[in-house]
Amino acid sequence: MSLSALELERAERIRANKLRLEQIGLVQNVAQLAASQVEAARARRKPTARASSAARKAAGSLPPGRVRRSERVAGIDVPNYNENARLLSVADGDGGSRDRRLLRENVRDEIYDVEHLDALGSRQQEWELFVDGYNASGDRIYDKVNGQTCHQCRQKTMGKRTCCSSCQSLQGVLCGDCLFMRYGENVDEATANPEWLCPLCRDICNCSFHRSKRGWAPTGTLYRHAIAEGYASVAHYLVLNNLSDAAKPEALERGICPPELTKQLKEELKEDAVAVAEQVELDAPADTQRSLRSSTAEEVPQLPLSKQKRQRTLFTAASGSKRQKGTNAARADRRGLRSTVL
Repeated sequence: MSLSALELERAERIRANKLRLEQIGLVQNVAQLAASQVEAARARRKPTARASSAARKAAGSLPPGRVRRSERVAGIDVPNYNENARLLSVADGDGGSRDRRLLRENVRDEIYDVEHLDALGSRQQEWELFVDGYNASGDRIYDKVNGQTCHQCRQKTMGKRTCCSSCQSLQGVLCGDCLFMRYGENVDEATANPEWLCPLCRDICNCSFHRSKRGWAPTGTLYRHAIAEGYASVAHYLVLNNLSDAAKPEALERGICPPELTKQLKEELKEDAVAVAEQVELDAPADTQRSLRSSTAEEVPQLPLSKQKRQRTLFTAASGSKRQKGTNAARADRRGLRSTVL
């Protein structure tokens, strides 16, 4: 097949260019440069790897006795892969401070005042548990994309959620079940209230994180026990069982305590009233003790005789010890003076 004039001209130019490159030595230089680069790359890889391995062996960084990686075969203790047990062992050990997330008992006093009684929630309608956010089979619906994380249970699931009008943060997002069980409120009523405040803004949040942050032990699954004792929620159980002295009469007046707790608080208030009255009577002058006794008898409810004697014995022993010391000292002085005169 004959070539066209254009193809013949092109081939002639290619031959002339190759001849010119050979004459100036560029082809040889390019080949030598490529070969040198390949050798340099090999020299950087292999000798360096061998040198580093040899250096590590010479330095003794590799344990000479541990040929196998199996700790079971080597006789080493099996590691504890249970995170909770591991953290508990670390927290209870002698090697440092205890992990706050795993407090088993309060390290600070848990006391609630009247403002905490005001912060306790209520509801007009009951909430049906384990329905909202569950499928037809009764399994909870977890959704990483469309779900919202509950501040209390920390589960990112589908369902209704609250929104705090004050902080408007994730700490005010609670699912319906947690809001009902832990705080005794209905999520529908909370979302319908534009001024609803989350438990954290009301200073009654009982999640494990905030309780541990305050030095209080997490409650765990306390809902069933609280309901069995007659409380409206876990928050009511915690607040009403840790009231200050000033908040106890207010709780009784509001009638939010279960019968057993109501009886206990009334007995404590009666005992405190009797104790205060007897202490005032002991500290008062002799001419005013009769009037104090008569006023105390009218104001303070009468207790059983055995309890009166027990209370009187306790306070008489506490205050009588001081009088006894003074009497003994006076007797000793008189005896010393008599012996001196005689």
